[in-house]
Amino acid sequence: MRATPLAPSEWKKRLDSVDVFDVQSDKEDSSVPKKKFMLLDVRNGYEWDIGHFQGAHRPNVDCFRGTSFGFSAEEVVASDPLAGIDKENTDILMYCTGGIRCDVYSTILRQRGFQNLYTLSGGVSNYLNHEGPSKWLGNLFVFDSRLSLPPSTYKSREITEERHNLLYENSTFAKCYICSSRLVEFRHRNCANLDCNKLFLSCGICVEELRGCCCSDCTCAPRLRPVLPGNQRYQKWHLYRDDELQMQS
Repeated sequence: MRATPLAPSEWKKRLDSVDVFDVQSDKEDSSVPKKKFMLLDVRNGYEWDIGHFQGAHRPNVDCFRGTSFGFSAEEVVASDPLAGIDKENTDILMYCTGGIRCDVYSTILRQRGFQNLYTLSGGVSNYLNHEGPSKWLGNLFVFDSRLSLPPSTYKSREITEERHNLLYENSTFAKCYICSSRLVEFRHRNCANLDCNKLFLSCGICVEELRGCCCSDCTCAPRLRPVLPGNQRYQKWHLYRDDELQMQS
């Protein structure tokens, strides 16, 4: 049995009615009865990097398929946000971009003994369409040439000073992959090394110094593409290869 889907309005009500907190925290006041919640991001690392719900958790892995959090009943893994929590008395609220991944993953968690599973119906994109950026920090990663969309794309709403401060103070995303400096623009680029092609965030200085690559090793790769200015995307490799051959002839 899969998780219970929550409409965007119900999801927002859940987040507004409780302070989503770390159920593993030692700071929890046991004298105050409170329903335990875990807000779980079921997306890839590069999606999380540019935006997520305030108070959400995800494991420290690049690709969601590479994680096993919630799988182990015996080992407590440091990067596993579900390790050691009460499976019967903790509400697990899961979300992804469109709602499919968390729906599939909920069946796995159900098999692992987690009882109270909920998903965001239609995913983050549906939530932003209906509720705007409430409790959401940053942009939303999308799987097309745009790569990153601000919440205002879905539902226009003025960014308050309080919300701006939350974005600035949040240290869990929107940093340069190379030098860890804070970024102004939440948009990925592909590594100029065709055989790497890693999606990563980079500041302008690192783009220039590493010629559009994600690391110094990639700058020595045999199939390097030119550094793309601004928000351009790479084309097929043969276009760059043919241009280079013409220059050599």
